[in-house]
Amino acid sequence: MLLPRFLTAVVGLPLVILSIWWGQIPFFVLFSGISLLALYEYLSLAQEASWPVAKLQGMILGAVLALSIFLFGTKMGFADSERSELFFTALSLTLILLALVLLALFSAEKDEAFQRIGNTFLGIFYVVWTLSHLFLIRDLRPDGKGLTFFLFLVIWALDIGAYAGGKKFGRNKLAESVSPKKTWEGVVFGTFAALITALIAKAAFLPLMSNARAAGFGLLIAALAQFSDLSESLFKRNTGVKDSGNLLPGHGGLLDRFDSFILSAPAFYYLLVFTAKP
Repeated sequence: MLLPRFLTAVVGLPLVILSIWWGQIPFFVLFSGISLLALYEYLSLAQEASWPVAKLQGMILGAVLALSIFLFGTKMGFADSERSELFFTALSLTLILLALVLLALFSAEKDEAFQRIGNTFLGIFYVVWTLSHLFLIRDLRPDGKGLTFFLFLVIWALDIGAYAGGKKFGRNKLAESVSPKKTWEGVVFGTFAALITALIAKAAFLPLMSNARAAGFGLLIAALAQFSDLSESLFKRNTGVKDSGNLLPGHGGLLDRFDSFILSAPAFYYLLVFTAKP
C-alpha cells in the first residue's frame, strides 16, 4: 500500500506545486480537471447507489460553473451594478438550475425527477463550487501564490500528522459511525502539525502576515478540513463504498484526495477577503 501511495505522490506533487507556482491557465487546467473528475466520481457513486442523477448534463454544467468562477469569481455585483460581468456566476448558477429543471420536464423519465435535479445540483455545488475557490485564492493580489501554498501545506501537514498520530496513538474514536478509523488522537496530532506548518509557512514566504493571523488561519483550515473529510466519508457511507474511485493508486479517487478542501478552501478565501485591509 505504501509503494503505490509513494509513486502517486512522486507524480502528483510536482504537478500540483508547478501549477500553483505558474497560476493562471496551468492552475485552472489542472484544478478544473480535478474538480470535474471528482464530480464524475460523486455522480458515479450516487448512480451506483441508485440515486437518480443527470450524469452527463451534470458534468457539462459543472464545467460551465468552474469556468465562470475562474473568469468572474463569485461576486454578485452588489458593489457596482453597472458592471454586468459581476453577475455572471450568479447567472451561471441560475442557468444550471434552469437547465436541470427543463431537462427533467422534457425527459421521458418523469419518475424521481426532482430527486434527480436535487442530487445533480448538490453534486455540482458540493464539488465544483467549493473546489473552484482555489482559483480565487491563487488569483488574490499580491500574495495569491503564497496563500495557496499556505493552504495546501497546512492541509498536507494535517493529513500526515493525523495519519501518523492516529496510527501510533489512536484509541478514542472520533466519529465511528461515519469514519471508523479516525480518532481524537489523530485530530490532536494533525491539528498541531497544521499549526506548526502554518507558522513555518508564514515565516518562509508570507512575511507580512502576523503570527496570530497565521495561527488562526492554520487552526481554521485544520478544523474545516477535518469536517470536509468527514462529510465526504458520510457521503461514501450513504452510498455504501469505501473509496470514491481508484484513479490514484493507494489514495482512492480524486474526491478522496481533495475532500479536505471542500469546506476549507471557500472559508479561507472569504475570510481573507473579508479581513483584508482597505
